[in-house]
Amino acid sequence: MVENKNETKPINEIIQEVVKEFLSYLGVKAKVDVKEEKNGYYANIKAKPYAGLLIGKRGANLKALQYLVRLVVKKRADHFVPLILDVSGYRMRRVNFLKKKALAVAKIVLETKKEMALDQLTDKEIAIVSETLSQISGIKFYTIKGTGNKKNVIVAPQ
Repeated sequence: MVENKNETKPINEIIQEVVKEFLSYLGVKAKVDVKEEKNGYYANIKAKPYAGLLIGKRGANLKALQYLVRLVVKKRADHFVPLILDVSGYRMRRVNFLKKKALAVAKIVLETKKEMALDQLTDKEIAIVSETLSQISGIKFYTIKGTGNKKNVIVAPQ
């Protein structure tokens, strides 16, 4: 990737160029939409046949690609740029899935009065689940160490 600091470009153009360069190295043709939001930039890659490959298992490839894109964008922009990279709206679907699953588990816990565990989650995913469960009375939840940097969320009756 060639760096050109002399030419001043808008951040969204830099992000789009960097993402497209990475995709071309991977042999993926895709459309990249970049939007400026209140907390930074959101780049969504639309690549139907390659979406699963780009996302990876539970978003692992997407997370790695986002890390690399952020590094290159930071270097080209000469400062850190808050950026969320997404593929075909995967991150939003994941958030909705986590909320629905947390609500379903909470309902079962309230009915059975027995503890239940959610799958191992990252800290960001735990924050989403925590926000959802904190609105439900009659249950409590806590985390226990899982494998790696993930944790298990236990939902229990109060």
